[in-house]
Amino acid sequence: MGAPRRLSGGAFVATMVLACAAPAPDEGIGEVPEWTLQRGLAIGSPDDPVYGLWAVGGVLADEDRVYVVLARDGTIRIFTRDGEFVRDLGGRGSGPGELTLPTTLGWSEPGILSIGDSELRRFTFYEVATGEARTIPYHAYSPQAHGAAPFIPVVVLPDLRAAAAPRPSEAAPEHGILTTVPMVVLDTAGALLDTLALLSVQISRNVTAGVVADGRVRLGHPVRQGDKWRFAPDRSSIVVVDVEGGTWAGEGPAEFGVTMVDSNGDTLFHRRIAYVPRPVPDGYYDDEIEKIGGYRDADEFIADQRAFTNAVREFYEQTRYFPPVTNVVVGSDGTAWIAGLDEDGEREWLVLDASGASIGRFRLPTGWHVGYGNRNEAWVVERDALDIPYVVRYEIVR
Repeated sequence: MGAPRRLSGGAFVATMVLACAAPAPDEGIGEVPEWTLQRGLAIGSPDDPVYGLWAVGGVLADEDRVYVVLARDGTIRIFTRDGEFVRDLGGRGSGPGELTLPTTLGWSEPGILSIGDSELRRFTFYEVATGEARTIPYHAYSPQAHGAAPFIPVVVLPDLRAAAAPRPSEAAPEHGILTTVPMVVLDTAGALLDTLALLSVQISRNVTAGVVADGRVRLGHPVRQGDKWRFAPDRSSIVVVDVEGGTWAGEGPAEFGVTMVDSNGDTLFHRRIAYVPRPVPDGYYDDEIEKIGGYRDADEFIADQRAFTNAVREFYEQTRYFPPVTNVVVGSDGTAWIAGLDEDGEREWLVLDASGASIGRFRLPTGWHVGYGNRNEAWVVERDALDIPYVVRYEIVR
């Protein structure tokens, strides 16, 4: 196939209120309006080397083009809004303009794309019109406080500052699953300028019970926790979804927080959103615990299997409810798009405007996600029955 496929089909219509998208108790608003997503252009192919997509790591759009990050190839593939291939930017490698592990795609300024590379610890800027590239390295910041080191730059802010996200420390607390760390702002030399936001991040646990003397087994938790955050495409703001506050402990109101701050750290809005807690089913952790029992080189590390298994179960079962939010996207118009939990193979998305008010909701299959959007359209990364990705434009009908 030498051209993109334009797929016809029905519209997605939201029919249920997302458990985590109930109106905020402090707003007193009515039911959130349902949005209809009318399917349009689909870019992708199972057998064409130009139009075929794989390992889609990000999507961005402007008035004329669609930009798709192919993470495995270190490439940004550009298409017109009619789905015609324009050019590739980047390419896998460590040379000028090349990418090894591309992460966050956005706009440095109109017509200039910026993308981070967490492997090379640098940002590359591409002029869309010419394909010309320039690269700026950034240095990590290693604080002595907050239990995290180092902080790795993730996006370029205005004035060439960098926002850096933490990596959890090896010195994880004996109990607990989350720890609080700051997202910081750095200059090009890696010097700390400011704190942009406080984040709760998931940490690993050192299990020593039942392990040989001076030994340990380091485990992550099977339920993904920690705050969800995403920058606006132009890096003018960041939305943080406070999942820690929304991981219900079994009593009191079930709410999570959504906060938007600008690139200078000033709060644009904050609100709480009520949701219906979903308990972790009985036996949910059994398979994971059984896998850990077959830990590689178990005979060398585990001296008392029963004590070890009990310690792992205690660690896992601290979490008795699923976090209510699985993803967040910031639209080009300041909207915040928040995805809930899987429910019968679908997830419902709640959309907030730039003031934090709920303006719409819709459902997508669990394996699909919004890559880019605004009040008028959503570019969705879909997967077919063979797990082949397509980037599909949906018109939003209200």
